[in-house]
Amino acid sequence: MQEVDIPLTVHRVIADGGRRSSISSVTFSATGSDILDEETAEPAELERTLGLWSGMAIVVGTIIGSGIFSTPSLILAAVGSVGMSMVVWVLGAVVSVCACVAYMELGTMLPRSGGEKEYLQAAFPRPRALLPFVFCLSSLAVGSPSGLAADSAVTGTYFMYAATGRTVEHSEWAQRAIGVAVALFCTLMHGFFVRAAIRLQSVLTVVKVLLLVLIVTVGFGVGIKRGTRGFGDAFAGTSTHPSAYVSALFKVFFAYSGYTALNYSIDELRNPVRNLPRAALGGLLITATLYVLSNAAYFVVLDEAAVRNASTAVAGVFFTEAFGALWGQRVVPLLIGLATLGNVMCGMFSASRVLFEAAREGYLPWSRVLGSISRFQSPLVALVVSCTLTIVYIVTPPAGEAYAFLIDIGGYPVWLFYGLAVVGLLIMRRSHRDLVRPFRAWHVANGVTIATAVFMCVVPFVKPESDDGEIPYWAAPLAALAFILLSCVLWYVQVVIRRGPERSHYAYK
Repeated sequence: MQEVDIPLTVHRVIADGGRRSSISSVTFSATGSDILDEETAEPAELERTLGLWSGMAIVVGTIIGSGIFSTPSLILAAVGSVGMSMVVWVLGAVVSVCACVAYMELGTMLPRSGGEKEYLQAAFPRPRALLPFVFCLSSLAVGSPSGLAADSAVTGTYFMYAATGRTVEHSEWAQRAIGVAVALFCTLMHGFFVRAAIRLQSVLTVVKVLLLVLIVTVGFGVGIKRGTRGFGDAFAGTSTHPSAYVSALFKVFFAYSGYTALNYSIDELRNPVRNLPRAALGGLLITATLYVLSNAAYFVVLDEAAVRNASTAVAGVFFTEAFGALWGQRVVPLLIGLATLGNVMCGMFSASRVLFEAAREGYLPWSRVLGSISRFQSPLVALVVSCTLTIVYIVTPPAGEAYAFLIDIGGYPVWLFYGLAVVGLLIMRRSHRDLVRPFRAWHVANGVTIATAVFMCVVPFVKPESDDGEIPYWAAPLAALAFILLSCVLWYVQVVIRRGPERSHYAYK
C-alpha cells in the first residue's frame, strides 16, 4: 500500500542579523522522515522512528531511573519523618504534572527538537539568542551530564551490590568505574545501533515498570500479613526549615524528571501534535502512581531506621528483607542495575539531541562537526561529547556525598529554565497570537510551575538547620549559578563577536 504523507505546518523562529526575529513556516511529514523548510528546501537527516508507544517508553524510561531506587532514604533524612516524605513525593507528582502540561502546549505549538532552546528563542528574541544559548550551555555542561553521572554511579552501586551482596562496604571507585562503562555502552548503542538502542530502551522500560509493580505488590502483601512497620507516628520529627524541603524536592524532582524528554527529540516523533501530549502525560501519570505506591511499600516492609541506613541502595535492602539474601542481594539488584542502565540510555538520547540542535543553531564552536549526522543515522559526535562530560562528572566529585551533590547541581538550572520557559509561554500567548495551539495549558498549571521554579532557585541559598556535610550547602547552587553567568560571557563571544548563528546549519541565505 502506498504511504501518503500528511503535511503538518508549524512554526520556527528565525533570527535576522540580530535586528529582529520572525516566525516562519516549516512543513513536516507526519508519516515519513523528511522535514522540508519552505525557504531552503533542505531535508533533515534524522528519521521519525518514534511512535506513540516507543515515545511513551522513552518518557517512562527516562523518568524511572536511579531516583526511585536510591533517593527515598535521602529524602527521609531531609524532611525528618515518614509521613512528610510521602507528602513530598505526592507534591512532586502534582508539580510535575503541572510542568508537563505547560510543556505539552509548548511542544505542540513549536514542534521542533531542542526543548527550551526553541521556546526561549521564540519568547525572548532580545538580546539575540541569549537565553537559548545560556540554556543550551547550562544543560549540556551542568544539567544533563550531572544527572546522567548520578544515574550511572547508582547503576554501578547496584551491580556491585549484586556481585558482593553488600550495600555500602564496597569501593566507591569500583562503582564509578562501572558507571563509566555504562556511559560508554549507551553511547555505543545510540551511536551505531540506533533502532536496536530504541528497542533495548523499550525492553528495559518494561523491566523498570515490572520492578516497581513487584515492589508495590510485595509491600501490600507484607502489609496485609504483618502490618506496617514505618508508618507508626508518621509525622514525628518533621523538619520545619525551608532548606530541608528544597533538598528533598530537588531529589524528588530528579526522580520525576524525564517527562519533557520528547520535547528535545520531537523531530524524531511521528505525528508529534497527537503523540506528544499522550506519550508525555500518560508516561508521567503511570510513573507517578507507581512512585507513590512504591514509597508506601518501602515503609510497609522496612522501618524508618532501615530506610535511613540504606543510603542509595534502599530498594536492595527492601528486597533482601522481603525475599532473603539470594533474591534480595543478588538477583533483584542486578535487575535494578539494568533498570537504571535503561534510564542512562534514555537520558543520553535526549542530551545528545540538545547538543546536536545547539550546534546546528551555531551556539557552539565546531558546529558543523558537532551538528553532523553519521552514516548510522545518529548524531555520533554529539553523543561522544555528552558521554565525555558525563564521565567527567562521574569521576570528579569527592567521595561520600557525590550522589546528592550531582542531583543538587543539576537541579538548579533545570528549574530556572523550566520557570523561564513557562513565563515565555505566557508571553507568547500575547506576542504570537497567530501560532496554532493544539493544546492549551491550564492557568493553574502555569502558575504552579513558575512558583515552584522561584522557590527552587531562591531557597537553596538559605542556610539549613545543620550544615555538617563535607560539601557546603551553597556549593551546588552557587556553582550552577556561576556557570550560568559564565555562559553569558561565552554568548557574547560566540553570538555577538563570532556571529555563530549567522553561519549555522539553519542560517537563511
